[in-house]
Amino acid sequence: MGFNNHIIRTYCYSINIPIKSFAEQIGISGTHLFNYIDGKNNISPAVAEKIEKITKGVLPADALLALNKKKTRKNP
Repeated sequence: MGFNNHIIRTYCYSINIPIKSFAEQIGISGTHLFNYIDGKNNISPAVAEKIEKITKGVLPADALLALNKKKTRKNP
């Protein structure tokens, strides 16, 4: 899946909510969320869980975490 069709972007469009407004619901900045969508930063487990809760499971945390691209100590 390309980042233009990232599941967070697709979800926001499907419920007609701006990505920045969705970020506010999660408790992060719009810039932070756009960095996840664009693949510049990895999504944290805590944020992924918040998204899963807010979307009532439509966007599962494990699916969001599977999209992480950057290498971290936990994601070699």
